[in-house]
Amino acid sequence: MSRLEAFATDVARSGLVPDSEVGRARAALSAGPDSAGPVRLARLLVRSGAITPYQARKLLAGATRGFFLGGYRILRRLGEGGMGKVYLARPEEGPEGGLVAIKVLPPARAVEGQSLARFRREMELSRRVRHPNLAETLAVGQEGDIYFMVLEYVRGRSLYQLVRGEGGGPLRVPDTARFFLRVLAGLGAAHGAGLVHRDIKPSNLMVTPDGDAKVLDLGLARLLGEEGGLTRPNVVIGTLDYASPEQLGDAAKADQRSDLYSLGCAIYFTLAGRPPFEGGDIVNKIFKQRMDDPEPLERVARGVPSAFAAIVRKLMNKSPRDRYPNCDALAADLARWTDPDVVRGILGLAADSARVFRPPPPELDDDDLRWIEAEGLVDGPARPVARSLRDLGEAEPAPAPMHKPPPPPKAALLVATDRFEPLADERARPDQIRLTHFIAIAILLGFLGILLIALIRLTSS
Repeated sequence: MSRLEAFATDVARSGLVPDSEVGRARAALSAGPDSAGPVRLARLLVRSGAITPYQARKLLAGATRGFFLGGYRILRRLGEGGMGKVYLARPEEGPEGGLVAIKVLPPARAVEGQSLARFRREMELSRRVRHPNLAETLAVGQEGDIYFMVLEYVRGRSLYQLVRGEGGGPLRVPDTARFFLRVLAGLGAAHGAGLVHRDIKPSNLMVTPDGDAKVLDLGLARLLGEEGGLTRPNVVIGTLDYASPEQLGDAAKADQRSDLYSLGCAIYFTLAGRPPFEGGDIVNKIFKQRMDDPEPLERVARGVPSAFAAIVRKLMNKSPRDRYPNCDALAADLARWTDPDVVRGILGLAADSARVFRPPPPELDDDDLRWIEAEGLVDGPARPVARSLRDLGEAEPAPAPMHKPPPPPKAALLVATDRFEPLADERARPDQIRLTHFIAIAILLGFLGILLIALIRLTSS
């Protein structure tokens, strides 16, 4: 059996493409070396939309299983978090183009009692609350030894990518206030259902193409007032750049005010372009979150009034009782800053120093997945592709500390004059001139004294 025939057999066995369609694709192939046959057939199937580039790579690697789960067809991988891998999928039955995200606990993790218990916990808690600003859990299931959750697929980009990604940057205060009001609506609904998120961070806050917000990943959530639970002593829960001091001390005791601390860190990041305590190792980060105050936001970020920075300072207070008590109290203060004229009235033109908020563009439909040039399976000129950057559960990267940008250069001022004027820093000050004269006179007098003594000795001898 040739390599092309073996590959065609694997494609048919996978269930992705009917035998008749595989046969037609083989017949449409032009003559060529047998060694390149599998790749050429895969490219043809990708172009026709029969398979995706992700599926093609798996098939070329010899896989014939793992393309279906719980009645869904796996299209490509979206990301990987602390509790499993996330895939883009489409239901086998139902409306065409209806995409979902499937979060899968790998079988190797399922045999670990703690991992399986935490994943089951997430499956249970994620279905307790529904809100337009929370990513919805559509279904949960088990197929053999594989546990999975079917989640709402959120199009757009994470807040982290919007600020730190290509073409991104810190946002303005009014745009930040409007976005986090939507985040508070979803987070407040979770708190109202008795849940504490425990992993609020920019990569878990999605910005949709219409500018709305979606809170992702309840993988580390817990119930308020719950005793014990799955959190073991001396185990850090959450992401260090955004975890509250009490969460780093005893995660089981963190309440909704801990989420508000993390939200304050996320607002700081949105306006400054970096976390409050950037860089350093794990011990250094924990120490700073528990003991240090960050550099004042109004000094780090341009266009931030001190009154707004005071809101962030209150959110990031080391003592939970000195923070906002709940999402509603914070929303009341944030709502005052959604009007750009308010900020301009305080700062003037400096209020517009940050970039204008622009939601990410709509992504391509599932039918356009076959044109993903980055997968290396499609020939032809490159086409711009908007891809999901949903980042579930990833820890925030901690690059080297990013210093404040230097001030813009000032334009040179040329003044016409008839004589050369030395620069101000080149002009000698009067005290320096007097000191120079004094030293010169002292040296001269010393030299004359030496000459006088020599003459006296000569005449006496």
